[in-house]
Amino acid sequence: MKLKHKFLEQIRKSPELASKFSEEKGQGGKTMVRVWDRSISHFHQEGEEEAFRYLLNGLLEFRDTKEHRQRKELYYNKLKNYIKEYNSYGFKSLKIMSHLKIDIQHNNFITGEVFRIDKTPENGYAITLLNRTDEVWAHQLRFRLLQIHYSNLYKCPHDLIKVGIYNFEKEKHEYFSFDDEELREAWAEISGISSKINQFKL
Repeated sequence: MKLKHKFLEQIRKSPELASKFSEEKGQGGKTMVRVWDRSISHFHQEGEEEAFRYLLNGLLEFRDTKEHRQRKELYYNKLKNYIKEYNSYGFKSLKIMSHLKIDIQHNNFITGEVFRIDKTPENGYAITLLNRTDEVWAHQLRFRLLQIHYSNLYKCPHDLIKVGIYNFEKEKHEYFSFDDEELREAWAEISGISSKINQFKL
C-alpha cells in the first residue's frame, strides 16, 4: 500500500484508516499559489529572471479585481523573499518537487512529493518540505524517516542530513537533525505501524 507522507500523523494514530488516506487525491485547478509553486521550480532550474517572468505571466490569467491585485502583490513579494532567504544558505539545488518512495516493509511504502533537495556547504544534504501554515513540525514521524531515507540513498552520515520545512507563512527555512537513537526509534515505530496496517487489510 502507498501511504502519502502528508497523512502519516493520521495513520500513526489510526492505522486502521490507512487505506482511506491512501486513496486521497489532490485537488485540481489552477490557483495563484500553484503558480507560485511552479515559479519556484523555474527559479531553481532556470534562474531568478525566469521565475519572475513565469509568476507574472501566470498571475495575469486571473481577473483584475482589488482582492486579486493584493494577492498578486503578496505572491510577488513571497517569491522575492524566498529567493533572498534561499540564497543566504549557500545551498546547491539538486532536485525540486521530486517523488518519494520509502519501503517500510510488509509491502507498504511512504510516498508523496518532496519540495526540495539541496547539497549543503558542509557536504551534506538538506531535505525540505513546504508548509503552508506556521506550525510545530519536528514531532512528525515523516521527518525522521526522510532523514533515514536520504542518508541511505546518498550514503551520507545521519548528522549531515538536515530535514525541515520552508515556512510559507513566515517566509523562512527551519531545519533539524535527529540523533541516531531517535532515528532507530522512528524506524521501529514505522515498521510496527506497517505491520498493523497489514493486519487491518486481512
